[in-house]
Amino acid sequence: MTCLDFIVVAVYMAAMCAAGVFLRTKSSGHGEYFLAGKRMGAMPVGLSMMVTSFTAVNFIAFPGEVYKFGLYVLASLPVFFIAAWIISKFWIPVISKHCTVSLYELIETRYDIRVRMLASVLFILWRLTWMSTALYASASMLSQLTGIDAGIAILLSGAVSLFYTSSGGMRAVMWTDVIQSFVLFAGIIAASAFAIGKCGGISEAFYYALDSGRLMPVIPFDPEFFSFDPTVRITLWSALIGVSVSFLARYGADQMVVQRMLSAKNKKTAVRGIWINACASVLSLFTLALLGIASFSFISKNAEFPSVSIDQKAFTEVLSEIIQKLPSGFAGLVISAMFAATMSSIDSGINSCCASYTADLHKRFFPGHKTPSPHLMSACVGAAITLIALFAVPVMMKDNTLFTYVNKFINSLGSPILAIIILSLFPRGTNSAGVFLGGICGTVIGFAVSVTVNGISLQYYSVASLIITIALCMVCSAFFNNRKSRELH
Repeated sequence: MTCLDFIVVAVYMAAMCAAGVFLRTKSSGHGEYFLAGKRMGAMPVGLSMMVTSFTAVNFIAFPGEVYKFGLYVLASLPVFFIAAWIISKFWIPVISKHCTVSLYELIETRYDIRVRMLASVLFILWRLTWMSTALYASASMLSQLTGIDAGIAILLSGAVSLFYTSSGGMRAVMWTDVIQSFVLFAGIIAASAFAIGKCGGISEAFYYALDSGRLMPVIPFDPEFFSFDPTVRITLWSALIGVSVSFLARYGADQMVVQRMLSAKNKKTAVRGIWINACASVLSLFTLALLGIASFSFISKNAEFPSVSIDQKAFTEVLSEIIQKLPSGFAGLVISAMFAATMSSIDSGINSCCASYTADLHKRFFPGHKTPSPHLMSACVGAAITLIALFAVPVMMKDNTLFTYVNKFINSLGSPILAIIILSLFPRGTNSAGVFLGGICGTVIGFAVSVTVNGISLQYYSVASLIITIALCMVCSAFFNNRKSRELH
């Protein structure tokens, strides 16, 4: 990296901090700090939802998957529109009626405070794990690119995100997310264009990809892609079913995303925002797929990589080489894009964890005590994700690629919350005690399955966790209903 590259990164970081100061909120009220006064338009709502779910994990894992296996992962893209239709049709009308700050207020209207608190605790654990993974992944990559120690990269990303998040609340988070979405696209396009140029143009790049089978399952056609065999790594059915569960958990059970819908001016604006998010997300993943193809063609074309094996670790090496060979200033843009991908999730996660704790947990755990300041809560969340990123995530990822780790462990943590939300929307036949006990058992068993069971399609882990949790909630509810019936007689 050149001096100009470091200047570009420094300018980006300074701009984020300046945005936090400029957008700082004078009110500490929940509606202003956590919901931006419910005055946000469809564009910031939609782009913020997109970039909130987009981290350095996506920046590395998605094109890395294309680089190694081909275009199989593109089968998940239609799910964005399926999820958008379901959320706009069934979720948004309900949450706009029953929820003020926290999504999990809905659960208490159907069950009781115990189930609401359980969902909130599960959400915080889920997002702490996700944010820590994003921090670890980006820091590892940035360490390879710049020589900066990974621990320092973790601290830098976390510190800047924490500064503008605590200064400006949700308003600063959402508007910096909009800026970061453009930085993100610019970085991906810059890296892809350079790699394609080094291959001799886009036709040459696709020739190398076609010749090596990296355009499968489309060209040549792979009949196994339509297999119903659950042990096949990725099929059309596992993508549509498994990713639908993961996306419904993201858009329908995740306080971090739903909080953006609640920040919209009205219900109609929230619906437009979810569709803007779907379009922007599909576009971003198409560009990442292009980056994966460009990277593979780059390694195939250039003689300086004669001995690099085609695996996901090699993809990281190739991407690092591409970035280091970029013209002065463009490498800084790509690195800023990676910081943007990570920081956009960290800022959202910090704000939403604090919102969920404030609205759902504090009064129950500490009745009569004043709610801590947002700055103190943000600092605690920031410290937690930093410690997890430094010590826990490396152990969990020891024998797993990023793509595998996300699909097996992180996505399965969101399924129990989705199960509780679904049962809250259709509560017939369940009760508070059964959903509370079933939710706990489903979380434990679902996570145990993701750790111990191997050999099934990656997207089915979140499905298994969802089915297990719903089944246990219904069984436990039936047990408590029967016991109550016996006591009455």
